[in-house]
Amino acid sequence: MNLMQIIKRTGDIVLALVLLLLLVPIFGLVIIAQLLLEGRPVFYVSRRYVTTEQAVAIPKFRTMVRDAKSEKYRLSERFMRDGYLDIPLSCEVYTPLGRLLERTQIVETLQLFTVLSGKMSFIGNRPLPLENIKLLQQFEGWAERFDAPAGISGISQVVGKYGLTPQQRLDLERLYSRVYREGNVVKCDTMIVWYTVRLLVTGKSLPMDHGVALLNACLK
Repeated sequence: MNLMQIIKRTGDIVLALVLLLLLVPIFGLVIIAQLLLEGRPVFYVSRRYVTTEQAVAIPKFRTMVRDAKSEKYRLSERFMRDGYLDIPLSCEVYTPLGRLLERTQIVETLQLFTVLSGKMSFIGNRPLPLENIKLLQQFEGWAERFDAPAGISGISQVVGKYGLTPQQRLDLERLYSRVYREGNVVKCDTMIVWYTVRLLVTGKSLPMDHGVALLNACLK
């Protein structure tokens, strides 16, 4: 690991510990609300690939109906785009509480435990299910998106993943991996955190060209 990567990992550990201490009361409230409004299960665990070969268990609060994976919703058929499954919040599979958890990104906070374990970072390219990876393999250089640690948020999320083509998203994620390998990843992550907060507060995503410019600036 180079110096920037060591600083990134150290920041992950410190921030994860602080946030977990602060979020414990919120976890309790979400669990109670989920049990009262939606019932069990409270959590959803999926296996996602953080490298081309390593899969880890990713915990989240459940935000969809229990049978969201059933054929009647046809989620893959409707929303899978060449390896990226982006289900809009308007989709009927989300519960009312689930939409709130998704909009506020509370749904992702359980992944702080995965960050603390070293299997993920705060910022990086999102881990993917195996079926998505198989579809991504049609693109040249697809594996380069895994050269950086997987993250809770990343450049694709702040640019606005729903408005990106699969090729655009992959290009951004490959460029982020290059920043991790060669550039100032601490500066890059700080800027992505800022734009993540802005997105949560205002709903305003970053234009594609601004996202590319941000990443390129961190390579200089």
